[in-house]
Parts: sequence; C-alpha cells; structure tokens
Amino acid sequence: MIKPIYRDRSTADPEYVSEIAHVKRFLERWQGDEAFRADLALDARQAAESRGLRCDAESLRPLWDASHAASKDMSLPVSREVTRYRAFITEKLEHRDELRRTGNPTLHNFNLWRLRQMVRTTSQLGHTRAHGIVHPISAFELSRGCSVGCWFCGVSAPRLDDVFPYTDHNRGLWRDMLAALRARVGPAAWQGFCYWATDPIDNPDYEKFCCDFHDILGYFPQTTTALPLRDVARTRRLLALSEERGCMLNRFSIVTNKNLDGVHETFTAEELAFVELVMQNSKKTTSKALTGRARERALREAAKNDGRLDDGLRLHDGGLQLEGLRETGAAGVDTSTVACISGFLTNMVDRTVKLVSPCPASDRWPLGYRVHAQGRFDTAEQFAELIAEMTSQDSMPAQVRAGDVLSLRPDLRCAPVEGGIEVTSPWLRQRFRGLGPEAMALLGAQVAEGRHTVADIALALEARHGTAMSETLHMLNKMLSLAVLDDEPAVAAEASPEIAEIP
Repeated sequence: MIKPIYRDRSTADPEYVSEIAHVKRFLERWQGDEAFRADLALDARQAAESRGLRCDAESLRPLWDASHAASKDMSLPVSREVTRYRAFITEKLEHRDELRRTGNPTLHNFNLWRLRQMVRTTSQLGHTRAHGIVHPISAFELSRGCSVGCWFCGVSAPRLDDVFPYTDHNRGLWRDMLAALRARVGPAAWQGFCYWATDPIDNPDYEKFCCDFHDILGYFPQTTTALPLRDVARTRRLLALSEERGCMLNRFSIVTNKNLDGVHETFTAEELAFVELVMQNSKKTTSKALTGRARERALREAAKNDGRLDDGLRLHDGGLQLEGLRETGAAGVDTSTVACISGFLTNMVDRTVKLVSPCPASDRWPLGYRVHAQGRFDTAEQFAELIAEMTSQDSMPAQVRAGDVLSLRPDLRCAPVEGGIEVTSPWLRQRFRGLGPEAMALLGAQVAEGRHTVADIALALEARHGTAMSETLHMLNKMLSLAVLDDEPAVAAEASPEIAEIP
C-alpha cells in the first residue's frame, strides 16, 4: 500500500517512514561509495550486510542496477520497498514543481521577468537541468565567506572572515528587511533561504535568524550545510526546530568519503529520512557543476593537456565541452550552474543586494549567475528603495518599448522556416508564426542584426508588407516573453541610494 508521507509527516506511519529511510540510506551508500558499487556487482547481499545496511540489495535491484532497468522486462518483479520509494521520490518532485509554479511575485512585471528567466534557463541548460531550478525570490548570506573551502565550490566562496551577529540592532534590521521584502514581493517572499557562498552553521545565531524568517514570512527556510558533524547536538536541534516549524527539506553536503561514513554512523536512517545527502565526494570534474572553482580547475587542467581532460572534457572556444556532445547535437559548450534564485542575493555583513538569475558559467559570468543590478544599503528603508528600483517598470519592462534596440540572445540562431522563423539553442527550438512568411523573415533578420529599435522594425514591416504596427508589437512581445531577445546586462547597474561607507 502506498501512503503519502512527504507533506503531512505528523500522521505518517513510523514503520512506513522507516522502510523508506533505509532504502534511501542504501542508495546514498551506492551513490557516494565507489567501493560499495564494485562490491554490489560481485555479491549484492554480502555488500549490503557488510556495511550494516538493513535493506535486501536484491529486492532493490531496479533502483541501482542499470542492466535491470535497461531490460524493460515488465515480468520482472518489483518489490514493495521499490514501489514505496519511487512514490516518495514522486512526492518530492511534485513539491519541487509546485514551488516553481507558485513562486510568483505579486508585482506583475517582476513575475514576468522571473518567468522569462525560467524559459531562458531551459533554453541554455536543457530541460532536465533547468527543471531542477526552482527560482525562489531571495537568498541571504549571514556571513562573509565560508569555513569549508571546497575545491569545487560553484560560487567560489572566499574564506570565512566575518559573521552577522544577532544583536538587538541587527535583529531589528533583519526583521524590517524581511517585512520590506514581503511588502514588495508578496506571499512568494517565503521562497528564500539564508545561505549562498556561505555555510549556515558558520553563523552561531543562524537558527535565530531562521525563526525570524518564519515569523515574518511564514516559513522556516531550508538549510544546506557541509558541517553537520561540527556540532552534532546543534545539528539535531536545528533539524528538530526545522521539523517543528514545518520545513519540508534540509540537505547535508557530503564532501569526502570520511564525511559520508561519519554522517551514517552518527545519524540514524530515520533521523535523515527527510534530509537529502548531496554527494560532492567524487574527485571527477564531470561530477561537479562546471562553475566557480570547479570550472577554474577544469580550465587549468584542459589548458595543460592539449585542451583535454581525463574525464571527458575538452577545452572549446574558451569554454568546456563534453566530448561527443556537439557531434550528437545534444549540447554545445557544457557548463552549468549551482545558482537557483531569480531575485535578490543579499549579504548582511557587507550590506549589499544584487538582482541575479541563473545562467551557464562563462568567462562573463564565471559563478553561473547574472548580476542585473546591485546596490548597498545601511537601513531597511534603503533596502526597500533598492529592491523597488530593481523591480520597477524601467528595470523590468513588461513589454518592448519603442526606443529599445532589440537583438537576439548571442547563444541563439535564427532562420526562416515554413510560415515563419525558428530560433534555436543547443537544447530548444522555438518557432514564431503569425505575420506571414515574408514579414516574419524580415522581423527575424532585423532582430538578429541587433541594431534596430522596436519602432524601426514596426515601421519597416508596415512599409514593406503592410503589417499593422500592433501586430508587430504583439510578435515582439511574444519573443520577449519567451526569452529570445537579449537582456543580458553588459555591466550590472548600480542602484541608488548612495550611502556612506559602512564602518
């Protein structure tokens, strides 16, 4: 019997949860332990028993044996454990998809901007990668830097050198800023978290800030930490507090094999039933998102080895590409991102706020996110002014404007097709029709040239093909909404207000 357990945990059957938790633990060991995978191929049951795993490895074979999955033999039995675990994963994915759908800012033009970033990331990263990005509205850094120092850090976090303490003054600033965020964004403001190029555990007052986040925005933010073993009692208290306040998910980043062993020895499977272990302990470059320090390392290695890496990467046009992908048409330059927000990245120590959105890492955006605007604040009122300016109609236009010079995104190609034009990326084809083939071909050509204003394009189509200006504007707005028009900031705008240097 299948039972939903992810959302309403208070009524979940403990034995049912325990069964899923132990399947999850088996798969964590399979994913994070190369020696375990090798032993499974020799004697699956012995491999599991020798590591103290409670599951029957044979009954879980559909989850870990690729040959079993590839056989597509419908007569092969599927155990109860496999069926229940798959249902559990489906629940989690449905929750993720719901977050994407419901994270809409109340502000109309901000909502349209967020939706454009979602379409663009699909075009630039492919559906599978892009669909895992939820695009929440905000991330707050409660320290400057990170004490962990992972070589593959996707956002190149500097070493920890300061934290934002929970003083009376800082508590007031924090709570007022959260209230300002909710006033500007609406209910979706709760879709945020309190880390970025930081580890939450580095701030000794992290839990207090999260409780304020819950009080003001109505949700206790998820935690991702690479330091679950630094203070085990604190970690357990944090998980209990998070569960008590209704948080759906927390994550431990596993950066070494020793780290995985320690987590499994310290916490029971049931304690971590709703905690994801993010396996970062592989030494292969291709197992990392090629952004930040992982990208820097891969570029250095490729440059020393005739553009090649041992794990299948090749230096190509200043970027990185997986061997064979261009030939199969699956992708071009294969970089990725660990960034997930389309909204505000705020550092409470430096008093900075940036409007950011995910993108593939590149020389222009090596950390895997664009910076559309940025500014500094000293008070909650100044923070409110900054985010209002960043989300204004001028900064986030909902429609094309007569004087806008339009161009195609540089990673796209535009070509005429029957009845219209086709705009393609390595991952996505988008077709536009509706003005007649000749008018569409002219519109596509002028946008691709990148030097014509909206008014110029509308006048040209009217003069040459009799296309009503309203129809041209409608088509250009459609292209805007589907993120084929270039809106990449050349330089991140400095938003006002101007303030004095913070002591």
